[in-house]
Amino acid sequence: MGFDLDRSEANTPAEPDAMCLPTAAPEPSAVFSRALSRNLMAERFAIDAYRKIAEHGHQYDKATLRLIKVALAVEEEHAEILSTIIENLRHLNAADAQNTLGEI
Repeated sequence: MGFDLDRSEANTPAEPDAMCLPTAAPEPSAVFSRALSRNLMAERFAIDAYRKIAEHGHQYDKATLRLIKVALAVEEEHAEILSTIIENLRHLNAADAQNTLGEI
């Protein structure tokens, strides 16, 4: 079972006016915030991976285990920094919104 689209329907837009509407570019702050959030997710993924590797530390020599623990510490620091930046941006955006409402 799949979606079967007749070729005559494929060339017809669902809403004729939808093709004519200009698309608004997202605000730079929203793009930046989304990028930071994705980066934070990647950092957390790396932290989980390094923790799982470190759990099996008895399988590695001391130098390898030390590298894993250092990498884990660095990733945790990155995640903390990103979390702080994201939180500060939220407060900044809330303050800007409050100031904008006060001006109206």
